[in-house]
Amino acid sequence: MTTQEIQSKVNAFLTGRLEYKQSAIKPEAELKRDLGMTSLDAVETAIFIKRTFGFQPERGAVKTLVTIQDLYDFIEKNL
Repeated sequence: MTTQEIQSKVNAFLTGRLEYKQSAIKPEAELKRDLGMTSLDAVETAIFIKRTFGFQPERGAVKTLVTIQDLYDFIEKNL
């Protein structure tokens, strides 16, 4: 899977399932501060990663990510 495909799937999830504004989806945007990611959102993101990319993030791993770019990189690294 290419970096572009990962970013596209993550962005679609963030704007679709989590209902974040499209204009806020930038690699440097902070998940908690800029998007308002909650603990529940982090759990949903972990489930999305498992279903979409086929690996289970370690418990609490998503909460340690700061930016959207960190999320892209985390997924790419673990594929």
